[in-house]
Amino acid sequence: MAANTKLNNDAKLLLAANSLNRVTDLFLGTFFISFIMHNSINEIVSVSLYKLFVFIVILAGFFALAGFVKRKDKVAVFRMNVIPKIACLLAIIFLKDRVIDYVIHMGVIYGLATALYWSPMHCMVGEKVASGAMTKYIGYNSMVMGLTQVISPIILGLFITVGSYEEMARALIVICLVELALTFFIKPSMHRSKNKVDLKGFFRCTTRFPIIRKLFSIEILQGFSWAGAIGTIITMHVVYMFKTDLMLGIFTTAFSIVAIITSFWFGKFGKKSVFPKIFFATFLATLCTLPLFLFYTSEVTFLAYNFVQVSGMGLLSQIVGVNMYCLSKSSCVSKDHKTEYFVFREAALGLGRMLSFATLLLIGIIGGLEWLKWYLAVLVAVVLLMGYWSIKINQHIK
Repeated sequence: MAANTKLNNDAKLLLAANSLNRVTDLFLGTFFISFIMHNSINEIVSVSLYKLFVFIVILAGFFALAGFVKRKDKVAVFRMNVIPKIACLLAIIFLKDRVIDYVIHMGVIYGLATALYWSPMHCMVGEKVASGAMTKYIGYNSMVMGLTQVISPIILGLFITVGSYEEMARALIVICLVELALTFFIKPSMHRSKNKVDLKGFFRCTTRFPIIRKLFSIEILQGFSWAGAIGTIITMHVVYMFKTDLMLGIFTTAFSIVAIITSFWFGKFGKKSVFPKIFFATFLATLCTLPLFLFYTSEVTFLAYNFVQVSGMGLLSQIVGVNMYCLSKSSCVSKDHKTEYFVFREAALGLGRMLSFATLLLIGIIGGLEWLKWYLAVLVAVVLLMGYWSIKINQHIK
């Protein structure tokens, strides 16, 4: 029987929800980091504390929510992410510049919103997207979010430059409400277990299936690098080098176009047989552009490196995503352990992220901007190792 490669209606609605959520992510991630940098005495420390607490709460949230996600309708749990997200936006509106004094509190609230979003989302993707359609879903998901980034960063940057962060926050509350309305068109989740969360039982599964342990090791590397501090360091470099939120928006949009093209290709034509070629091409491109940026730092070498980052390294991250979701649907993970699988996966990802931003915090305390680009080089090396390991296990995941 031929593999089902079509995306059903629920999968398309998940793509739409991710697109709307990405707009808020850009504001509370990229542009809020810029806001912190413009208003903080030690911007590297403030940004690191914000991101560190975001990821600590995400990890804690995944464990705390596991029982609800396993036993309840995942769509209903998913809707709740709007509440803390709106709370973050209201804090920006009412506290204004004083919000900089509450970066840890903001990190906690935004971390809770992210946990409420991705804890049920991962399970819904595993449940509603067929294995044969997973590469298409991952590629198209990156493409759809990229399309969102083409227009919204320039609008956000221009809006903030000529207006204020508070006005932009008001507009984003409306987008959050639209996202909430969209969830009522997603069918309730079919698989709801009557059993309690069994983390010990799933841990025993990891001892029987080495491939699960290998994938979680890859997720630690991804959390330390691609899903960790790389994007934050790039944002900080843009703010340092180009000074304005409008330029931050323009460059974010420009490279989103590159990401859209590569993601469309991956979703349309990406097959397991081409994954090693993607890694090899990314390795060569990184070898050419990263040393230029490190030793001849300029706008041109920075943009050249970014081209490789959003194209080749973005594709490596999508390969990791395909393997992660496909393994959740394999015989290695029983239907009654899928929630635990994603909790352990988030624990691995979260461990890498916390190590990544703890290191960035240390750099902010004892180093400075000059140290950032060398730390970026370390993170890039970790991405390439992550990609190599992913290619090695890819052939064993159906």
